[in-house]
Amino acid sequence: MTRNNTALHPDRHFGWIDYAKTLSIFFVVLLHTYCVGELTAALNSFVMPAFFFFSGFLFLQERNPDYREFEMKRFRQLVVPYLWINAVAYAAWAVALRHYGNDAGSGLGWHEPLIAVALGLPPGLVHDIPLWSLLCFFVVETIYYPLHRLAKANDMTIATVFFCAASAVSLIAPDEGVAIPMTLAPAMAGLTFYALGHWVRAHIDFFERLFSPDVLLLLGGFALFQIGFSFNSPVYFFMGKIGNPVWFLFSASGGIIMTVQIAAWLSRLLGDGKFIRFLSWGTLLICGFHLMAFALIKGVMLFGFGIEPERLTDGILPGLLFAIAGFVLCLPVVWTVGRYLRFLVGK
Repeated sequence: MTRNNTALHPDRHFGWIDYAKTLSIFFVVLLHTYCVGELTAALNSFVMPAFFFFSGFLFLQERNPDYREFEMKRFRQLVVPYLWINAVAYAAWAVALRHYGNDAGSGLGWHEPLIAVALGLPPGLVHDIPLWSLLCFFVVETIYYPLHRLAKANDMTIATVFFCAASAVSLIAPDEGVAIPMTLAPAMAGLTFYALGHWVRAHIDFFERLFSPDVLLLLGGFALFQIGFSFNSPVYFFMGKIGNPVWFLFSASGGIIMTVQIAAWLSRLLGDGKFIRFLSWGTLLICGFHLMAFALIKGVMLFGFGIEPERLTDGILPGLLFAIAGFVLCLPVVWTVGRYLRFLVGK
């Protein structure tokens, strides 16, 4: 299969990608409600691979010909937000949140989350665990860029090598993988799907049907996902635990196809408007702030109305409503940063 350079033209925009990114970040928000165990497990099995796939799809070395400049740009766009959002979340945790809810009485030392931030240890980010993904994306792109150039764009080779590495982390040392610094445990699987995403972009003419509404592809993606999810053990991507590698590949690939197909249908029905681009642009901030939004909602409902937090996510419908509320509460932050503080996200 020959490489399609036209498909990689930096000016080409794909309308479905904004819907796909927005869907994916909403899935992350919904996942963190933990409203239904089966739903949480299902989302865990594909949502982060989807994000890495879409990021790899959007990567263009032609737009970033100098590695050092690319690294500095991504440092400003990923590591700087990782640090300042961690600072905000840690302050909220240290002052108030550690005394209430799941963290109350945990006995965790004040310094332990700070060590986790510095070392890039996802489970230690108790004040805002989703922030591990920002650092992980930076690590993935730092590794991928020179390999992509060295391998002369042979992304399938890169994907295969790192899929084997991810499988080794998960199968040989699943618990030890948690302690690997700089988010390197999940980065192995992340690199797999990042490379796959770019490989698909490089051969977009061959995969064009994948990004157009197609009922058969939607059903096929669901079937592939269901097979992998049904046979695999629980996936904890942030710790590098992917269960059985083959079943994980099935569920992740099927989930990506489903997400792309839903996004393609939404793009056809609703068009490529400013609001969906706004949501797509804000995925990083929604990732960083939705747990704080959850805490705010729980606090208001508990101290204002006497409603216990557990009742807010007791079932799929309450969980869905709670996720929507948390998602919406993040939008003023996205708007404020986008309007007045874009330097905080390297823009």
